[in-house]
Amino acid sequence: LSVSPLEHLRWKMRSDPIAWRHHWVSEIDGRIVAVLLAIARRVRMRGRDYLVRDGVDASADPRIQGGRVYGALADHADMIAQNAEFDLGCGYVTNPRMWQQRRRKGRKPLGNPIQVLEKRYRACAIIARRRENYGGRLPAQLAVLRLKLETIFNRLGHRPYWRPTKRSWSITTLERFDDRIEGFFEEAAKPFDFLIVRGKDYMNWRYCEPAAGRFTVQVAEQDGRMLGYAVLKVSEGGYIADLLALPGRIDVVRSLVEDALHRFREVGVELVTCWMIRRHPYNGMLRRYGFVDSRRDAGFSCYPIRPDSPDVRFLADPGARIHLTHGDSDWI
Repeated sequence: LSVSPLEHLRWKMRSDPIAWRHHWVSEIDGRIVAVLLAIARRVRMRGRDYLVRDGVDASADPRIQGGRVYGALADHADMIAQNAEFDLGCGYVTNPRMWQQRRRKGRKPLGNPIQVLEKRYRACAIIARRRENYGGRLPAQLAVLRLKLETIFNRLGHRPYWRPTKRSWSITTLERFDDRIEGFFEEAAKPFDFLIVRGKDYMNWRYCEPAAGRFTVQVAEQDGRMLGYAVLKVSEGGYIADLLALPGRIDVVRSLVEDALHRFREVGVELVTCWMIRRHPYNGMLRRYGFVDSRRDAGFSCYPIRPDSPDVRFLADPGARIHLTHGDSDWI
């Protein structure tokens, strides 16, 4: 980050004009002992826009854990009248105990889930970094062999592209999104039943503020018209944080992915990560570029907040048309 951690946190808390009303703290003798922070997002669901609360940060002072302080804070956030501003809640949970709690509350995972796809350039470097950060059960040589075998099997099941995409459009770098993103999103959103609304203010807040981190916005355009975009990040690896094109324009998506991989190879990353829905139009294309399913779970769920909240049960259908990317979370 080019700013302090505190400035990054303040940036995150400014996700929406109403967001400031949905951050909570517990204090004892003037000292903060628990916090619960949320990002406000707008989601396009079956043609209508809804306001969604994404609980992104929560913690409690270890000295008071077990004293129900955090539980009381969470209950307050759920019961307070202004919580009715939100139509839905969502979150990304990978902790098994928290998933059990969500299931008891009736919250279901996506029937068409997010796959964490990886393109692996240097298996030895990937395993060395993972063992340094997390340890490992397998000996290093076996772990490297497993990655290489997964790459081979992926290639056998997904025939690689042998030639680059021929294109009549240009790919340029944007410092900030302009007004074109609004009309582009309206058209690009049509094939999907569920996706985060990508308006100008939101996209500039998410990817173009210094406090957000260093993202690169690549836009495919022709005669001034936006055909698609990719948002990239390099941080202990490469990330395709966001990727979207006009309906049916897989050729545009291919050109953006090729451009992204070229950039990542130039800076020498050992691993590129991209979240993509399993039955998404882009998934098979990414697999043909060598992206392998890591079998890690992003743990996304969406749930009603009020009795009159819209029905989200269709998200448990394996055929639900969903678009969610890494940048739709706060993980990068």
